[in-house]
Amino acid sequence: MNGNNKASIIAVIVIVVFGYMVFAQKNTTTTTIPAEHAAGPWRYDTFAKCLTEKGVQMYGSVTCATCAKQRKLFGDSMQYVSEIECNPRYPHPQTERCVAKKIDHTPTWILENTDQSEIKRMTSGLQSFEALAEFSGCEFTEDPT
Repeated sequence: MNGNNKASIIAVIVIVVFGYMVFAQKNTTTTTIPAEHAAGPWRYDTFAKCLTEKGVQMYGSVTCATCAKQRKLFGDSMQYVSEIECNPRYPHPQTERCVAKKIDHTPTWILENTDQSEIKRMTSGLQSFEALAEFSGCEFTEDPT
């Protein structure tokens, strides 16, 4: 193999790798969670309860990795968040409701009336507390531990 062929092969490999990196970057979640929210002894009970009181629902799945990250973000306060299970193979699924809402990616946060009619929804994916606060009208607060 002469020098020109080697250079051509290397150039093709570099282009393919660069193209993959650009493609992968465009398809990653752009929501970043500040480190101080991702770890620490924080409680978000007041905020989580407000979301539920306002009618905000998190449509998720126990098999969804992004849902797991969202739950981890809330920590123990997740017990106050209203979550709808969309996976039909797990306990207490509400699959029909998920289908009716056209949930194709989880988590999806939807603000609903008491009759479950949709007021508005967020783009699917991991959401920051600040984005959820703006969406819901709830004030984001950290409760003392």
